[in-house]
Amino acid sequence: MSYHSNLAALKKLLANQNERLSVSSLLDVTAELHGDKSIFFQLSEQQLESTAAWSALSLKRQVNIRSNILKNKYRISRYQRVGILLSNSMEYHLWFQAIVRAGGIAVPMNGGFDKTELDEYLAQTGVKLLITESCIWQGEAPSQYIDNYISLDNKNLDARGCYLADAAKNETDEFSAVKLSPDDVVLIVHTSGTTGLPKPVIHTDSTLVAVLLSNSKAVFTSKDERMMLVMPCNHWISHCAFIVTLVSSDQTWWLVKQYSAKFILSNIDQYNITSFVSFAGNYARMYNEGLDNYRLDSIKMWVSVADVSYEVHQRAFVQKGALLRVFGKVIVKSLFIDLLGSSETGVPALMRSISSYSNRFGRYLGKPINNSLQVNVVDEYGNEVAVNQPGRLVVSGPTVFKGYWNNSEKMLGVFHDNCWWTGDIVYKDKRGRFYHLDRGVNLIQTNSGQVSSLALEEQIIKVAGVLNACVLGVKLNDADSQAVTCVIQSNVRADAYASIVSAIKECELARDIKHFVFTLSDFPRGLTGKVLKRQLKSEVALLLQQRGDEIVHNFSVI
Repeated sequence: MSYHSNLAALKKLLANQNERLSVSSLLDVTAELHGDKSIFFQLSEQQLESTAAWSALSLKRQVNIRSNILKNKYRISRYQRVGILLSNSMEYHLWFQAIVRAGGIAVPMNGGFDKTELDEYLAQTGVKLLITESCIWQGEAPSQYIDNYISLDNKNLDARGCYLADAAKNETDEFSAVKLSPDDVVLIVHTSGTTGLPKPVIHTDSTLVAVLLSNSKAVFTSKDERMMLVMPCNHWISHCAFIVTLVSSDQTWWLVKQYSAKFILSNIDQYNITSFVSFAGNYARMYNEGLDNYRLDSIKMWVSVADVSYEVHQRAFVQKGALLRVFGKVIVKSLFIDLLGSSETGVPALMRSISSYSNRFGRYLGKPINNSLQVNVVDEYGNEVAVNQPGRLVVSGPTVFKGYWNNSEKMLGVFHDNCWWTGDIVYKDKRGRFYHLDRGVNLIQTNSGQVSSLALEEQIIKVAGVLNACVLGVKLNDADSQAVTCVIQSNVRADAYASIVSAIKECELARDIKHFVFTLSDFPRGLTGKVLKRQLKSEVALLLQQRGDEIVHNFSVI
């Protein structure tokens, strides 16, 4: 059965029970529809004991035990926020379902959350009960802000902690989930934190149901796909993928804990994956690992979510695999699907499909993915701008978030007529095609005008010897304008840096670059894998102040 027919069957089952489709009812009806068919597979490069498989039915049993623990041992109240802070694993999804079915609000947090910021975030969201594990705290007790916690292991427990296995001893795998109204808040996810403390994004039952309905119009899988997802399991996109997979029943491999590019690529081959979904940063890592060392012939679609990938990566991946074969002969090569969205938009705002025949690049974002979101380009006052004129990318629709928990100040200036500004600066041509100029906070203000960091990065990353590039606007010596600085990750010998700079200077937009900084290290990244340009800019500014106005800096660690 396809996603569309499965969704129709689920709706019929619920209608027979006089119930509506909701997050709390989803496990019950998918377990009835799919039974013990194995759907989810967890793989870990670092910890083989993490390997596991689940069906909708076995998931329901495990989730119900957790719901009973929350209800019977901790007496969680309706709408109580319950935090989830773990190393990357499918436990995020089990606990999300358990918390919501028990009447609480799930607050998943990335295991790498900065501990100096964690207490502030816990206070903002009101989390007093936490699901966690000892490796998160590195031998220390969990935050003193927490009243109680459930640990996945029995190491370093204090008086507030309870080992999950002990808590589950007397609990059954039967549980009657609470019924939800569409406006009930069920999930608070956080942003990447690239501009400061991660913001708590509110989603309701209706936004998650809208995600399910939206995929009935835009789902890119057909019957019996074999999917792989490589992303933080706490992330909004991961939770969306989980509930969509529950409906589709596609076999889905989730890579958890830590994973190298080599591990990702080898498992695509081992499990004959047909659709691969990940963030742009992982595509860069895989590209740098070397695609020609792997078959990758089972892939039909490469899907990049959240951030848009670079052209050089898109072109390389569509040479691997095939969307269509006839008698073993490749008729249509694989597609690369770029989806621009965020935790706030709910579903992707724009989609672009790249094939081996594509010739439109230059930060082309594509068009709106479906009619679930209304997408437009406006000025700072919410007025639509003319064709080919830069402006703010704004969205509205049923999947859009409901605000930031206890942080309404962050809503100021980003909403006009129920349209939310994504933070992106774009323009739209007369055929309704969208093009990305930059994130608003990353546009560089120079004496000669604004410079798009993304456009420059697109050109620089094509230069031989460049593994990754990050363009920044750095203020030096209290100057009013910013100096365009290019940070280059490269593994070539230092004596080759000058030739790389010479090649970059041949690029069309390179005249704006004033400084070049080389590093052997990957760039600092936030909780969702995005480059922390704010942090990188601070470190590079300090470096340039210390090292003078040299053009090339041999800087091995950033």
